[in-house]
Formats: sequence, C-alpha cells, structure tokens
Amino acid sequence: MDQTQSEKLLKDESFINYCLEKNESDILYWQKWINEHPEDQAEITKLKNFVTGLGMVAAQQQAEAQYTLLQQSIKQSSQNVKKLKPYHIFYYAAACVLALIAIGAYFIVAHKTTANNYSYNKKHDVTPGGNNALLVLANGKKIDLTNAKAGLLINEKGISISKNADGQVVYKINPKSNLADKGLVGINTIETPAKGQYMVVLPDGTKVWLNAKTTLKYPEAFPENGREVELNGEGYFEVAHLVDSKTGKRIRFTVKTTPNANGKVQYIEVLGTHFNVNCYQDEPDAVTTLLEGSVKVTDADQKREALLHPGQQLINGKHNFDVVQANTEAAIAWKNGDFVFHEDVSSALRKIARWYDVDVVYLPGAPQHLMLGGWISRKNNLSDVLNMIEATGKVHLKLEGRRVLVTE
Repeated sequence: MDQTQSEKLLKDESFINYCLEKNESDILYWQKWINEHPEDQAEITKLKNFVTGLGMVAAQQQAEAQYTLLQQSIKQSSQNVKKLKPYHIFYYAAACVLALIAIGAYFIVAHKTTANNYSYNKKHDVTPGGNNALLVLANGKKIDLTNAKAGLLINEKGISISKNADGQVVYKINPKSNLADKGLVGINTIETPAKGQYMVVLPDGTKVWLNAKTTLKYPEAFPENGREVELNGEGYFEVAHLVDSKTGKRIRFTVKTTPNANGKVQYIEVLGTHFNVNCYQDEPDAVTTLLEGSVKVTDADQKREALLHPGQQLINGKHNFDVVQANTEAAIAWKNGDFVFHEDVSSALRKIARWYDVDVVYLPGAPQHLMLGGWISRKNNLSDVLNMIEATGKVHLKLEGRRVLVTE
C-alpha cells in the first residue's frame, strides 16, 4: 500500500468509522477486506492507531472549541441587548445560561476530572525506564550493566564479555576453548528490573532485546548439536543462522518459557528467524509473534504443537491454543520505543506498570475491560501516557506516590 492509497483511506468515512468502531456494517466490511489483503495489514493497523489516537484527542478539543465559540457568540450578541426591553433582557440572560450549560456540559463534566488529574499527575510525575540490567555470571559474580562503563567486562575461560558504546552486551568465544565439548559451560543470567530494558548478543551471535521485568538464562557457550535459552518476561529474538560443521544441517535454537499466570511451560523451536515472546507471570496468555522465518511452538503440558508463519501469532492460555493473524506493530512496539495500545485498559496498564515501576490499583466501579487504541512514545513521562488514556472520557487515572489509582 503506497502513500496515495493511505491518504485516500484517511478521507474514507467508512474506514474512519471502522477505526473508531462507530458503524457495525463498516466494521464488518473492513475486517473482511483486511482478511482478504493480509499484505496490507501492517499499514492498516498503523493507520487505525493513528485515527484512534486523533479521535481520543479530538473529543476533548471539540468540546473546548464549542465552549469557546459559544462564549464568543454571546459576547458579540450582548451588543444588541440594550435594544431589548428590560424583561426581554432577563429571558435573554437565562437562555444564555442554559445554552452554556447544555453545550459546555461535556467539557465541564467529562473533562474537569481529567484536567485536574493531569495537573496533579504532572506535579507527581514519573520518568520512563531505560537501559538497566544486571548480569549474573555462572560463578555467581554480579555485574551492574546500568553503571558499567563501555569496554571489556570480563575475560576468562576463553570467553570475553563486553559492553559496547550503544549499551549492549556482546559475547565472544575463543573457538579453541571447546568449552561445550569439555562440559565446562555454566549458565549466565541477565535480569532487567521494572523501568529496565536491555539488548544482548549471545555467544552464537543471536540478538535478544529484553523488555522490563524480564529474565533470560543462557549457557556461556552453545554446543553444536543445539542451542537452548530460558525466558521469563518478554523478549524479541533475531536468531543467528548456524550450520553443524559435521552434518551440514542447521543448528536448532529453542526458547523455553517459564510458567505464566496459568502455569504454562512452552518450547519455541527455531531454525533462524525473528520473533517476539511475551510470557510474563502476570499475563493470562503466553503470546508468540512471528515476523520472519518459521517457528514451532509446543505446549509442554498438553503436548500441543503449532507451526507459525510470518505475520501469525500463537495465543497459549488456560483454555486456548490458537493461531491468529498478528498485529506485529503492536507486538514489537516496546522494542521500537513505543506503546501501541490495541487492547483493554487493564492489559495496557500492566505494560505501563512495568515500564514506570508503579502499582495499579482499581477502585470500586473502575473499568478493566475498556478497549483502547492509540500510540505514544515510551520516552514520555507517565503523566503524558495517563492523560492520553484519560482522553477517552471513560476512565480516570491519578498518581499517588508509586500508585496509579483507576476510577470510573
């Protein structure tokens, strides 16, 4: 889909209705159209997020504009008040007051709390996360990657670990060491805290980006017959393509995900590909999203398998094991430094809580299944993100210390 086609869609009323979920027939039409044009799904998703984000802001701006225009109209009309008889002036004033109440009600009622919350949240703001992580070596030694200077961190047993200028951890193995064959390989761990993220280049050249509150365990060196790592949290993988020198076959790469909220353990078998895995313990589903190549996902508990193709996503939950078309932009938005919300408010707030290291508290009556759509950079302070969500007019969010209070 080129730029001209995208611009036409933004002028198409039925497409706008689909994005804002205003007309059932338009929604069904565009859902069918997207299924028939999977190659355009990524661009459609981007346009929908754009329209939704504008829609949330437009509601507030429209109300404010109506209120301002009405005040101007009354000011201009007041010049003619002197021509009216005294009792007419009384009725005119009463009518003006009623008009102000009727047209300005949405602005005054729906946005007064939002404005107050935003002002309050600004005073108690929380900064976003950054490149923060802890490296735990096989011998128990801990290296604070957040404060470590760029350069060589450790060099022993034929393994060198460095931190480059971009704040990434890079492993290099001396091929003559043969650590794996000698049975001398230990397990290293990288842990990102809340408000943390990090990128590591594993001993085989595989690149892994880790989201906040994530743990990745991996061997100091991989044997030739297979590579396996263990993930708890969320990671984006670009797996290095390696070939067994003896057989000429590709060396498999396996990601074991630790149990999520439903106790799910799964194995993701890879030959060489790009994919994202979300398997936080507080999430109801483990979600694997494929961007390039192919992966096979195995549910260790119920021994189910699924083969994913690019643009597909496996949702592995308590009662489901489903392959669906993926919103790839939303799935890896965190890696690109963004929030792309295409989910209910409780799911969005879990992401926010990890990145800003806050607790979310739902007060009685607070909506937890309100659907959100929109985009905002993860570089913003917390108040800006909360204000965007509040612009829906259906939920209010207030910062108190390290807590976000959610009310109706």
